[in-house]
Amino acid sequence: MSTTPTITCPLCNDAVDKLFYRFHFDSEREIIERLKKNHPEWTKNDGLCGRCVDYYHTEVVMLHRMMPEVGPYFPVKSADDFIILPTGLRLNADPRFTGKGVTICFIDSGFYLHPDLIAHRNRIKKIIDVTDPKRDINYFLQPHEESWHGTMTTVVCAGDGFRSNGLYKGIASESELVLLKVQNDGGKIVTENIVAALQWVLDHHEEYEIKIVNMSLGDDANISYKESKVDQLAERLIAKGIVIVAAVGNDEHGAIKPPANSPNVISVGGIDDENSLMLEAGKLYHSSFGKTVDQLMKPELLAQAIWIAVPILPGTSEEKEAAILYGLLNTKDDALKKELVYNFSDTKLNDEIYQANDVSFIRQGIVQRIQDAKYISPAYVHVDGTSFAAPIVTAVIAQMLEANPGLTAPMIREALFSSAKRIASQAPERQGFGVIQPRKAMLKVLKRNAVMKSNLSPYINEQQNTIGFYIQNDCASQISLSGSFNHWADDVLLMEAGKNGLWKIEIPMLPAGRYHYKFFVDEKMWMEDVDNPYREPDGFNGFNSILIIEHGAN
Repeated sequence: MSTTPTITCPLCNDAVDKLFYRFHFDSEREIIERLKKNHPEWTKNDGLCGRCVDYYHTEVVMLHRMMPEVGPYFPVKSADDFIILPTGLRLNADPRFTGKGVTICFIDSGFYLHPDLIAHRNRIKKIIDVTDPKRDINYFLQPHEESWHGTMTTVVCAGDGFRSNGLYKGIASESELVLLKVQNDGGKIVTENIVAALQWVLDHHEEYEIKIVNMSLGDDANISYKESKVDQLAERLIAKGIVIVAAVGNDEHGAIKPPANSPNVISVGGIDDENSLMLEAGKLYHSSFGKTVDQLMKPELLAQAIWIAVPILPGTSEEKEAAILYGLLNTKDDALKKELVYNFSDTKLNDEIYQANDVSFIRQGIVQRIQDAKYISPAYVHVDGTSFAAPIVTAVIAQMLEANPGLTAPMIREALFSSAKRIASQAPERQGFGVIQPRKAMLKVLKRNAVMKSNLSPYINEQQNTIGFYIQNDCASQISLSGSFNHWADDVLLMEAGKNGLWKIEIPMLPAGRYHYKFFVDEKMWMEDVDNPYREPDGFNGFNSILIIEHGAN
């Protein structure tokens, strides 16, 4: 086992394993300049630790992206010089929009009224235990076993970072919340309780001005959305103008179940961005993906699903252990053994650490336990799962609705799907439209007044015996419709350009059958129909949209 670090960083004075001396001058010029500005006495020959490199790199990125400061030093640091970067920073989300005036409903296992949600301003409009509606607010002021999951998802989306001095705030940090608990006292989330929660939203969404529902859970039944009460209620809510976001799950071999399997629910998978600011450095998370029972390809979007900072549930053994471990790290050598013996029973440190007298060995054991438990401070840990990717997407939607409250559910889908970016090296069926791009989606909302299409694409009009296709594109000079119904001719079915970048075309009704099609933009780029939930891989790292005609021509 290696010895305790004896090297001290000249900037932060932390004991570390090594210092960095070599810099790529062109790419890190700004980092060096900011270092010298803040520490005029420092030179490259003095070196610095990995934590300080990360801090100044992130500071430069925040400057470029006009992000708010979180310094002068990160208030939350881990024992191994590893900083969990704030989610908004990693996504390059626009900090001007915080979901202000937008109400989000979370349907989850349970909730605790965490300081990140209520300390600065209580933003909880309503909280209900669907399994026992008689429970009052006092129940949610105490931690319960089922509270953690819902507490994590709400804080990831809408926490204001109270316990991290503003560092780990959600993208929708000023949104209002309605919280519906659906896990029963037996530890189960059953269909009837999910249905009851959705029915409550249907009955009360106008009263509480609910615009988005986040569901980082699912039903157990792998059935058609046409047979699922959960899906049917979800679709009814979407028809009322409410956006529903659902996690697809964490088993890449698992089925997509309600509500993520529903046609108009935005289903979210995950990426592993490796806690980096560069998308290209990332890879896919082990999300569920593939065709549903109804042959719908899911998910539609990806978001960060790992290295996510979430609160430790207050009042729990985990919070107590984290506080003890970080306290031990800050204890002087001559008092460390005594403090360890006094607090040992409230930690999960092994007996070797307890019996040891070597201070170096004890400190290494404490650091190892912090890393194993994923603690990043006495108040936060880092976690993973598509349960946390979904509320990230929910938060971005809240930003969009703050910027333009008149957006409809189809408008939001179009902006998110058309601005998403696929990871080129990965199979499209695992990504849907790709990784969410918050700023690009916001630009679509801010650039012009949103266009409401007369119908979603494709629109089968049996009365007029026609099929209409629509696409939103502000920059194109020519778009054509091409598919198996015209032998993929890419210059015949030219679409008509309308106001505000809306393109459309109507073609005669086709015989009953299944057809593939795409849009060909400016004679160089193929695009699928983002309105159409039916699609399948085209063999070229993209999708063909699927047109299904059941009745045929009259």
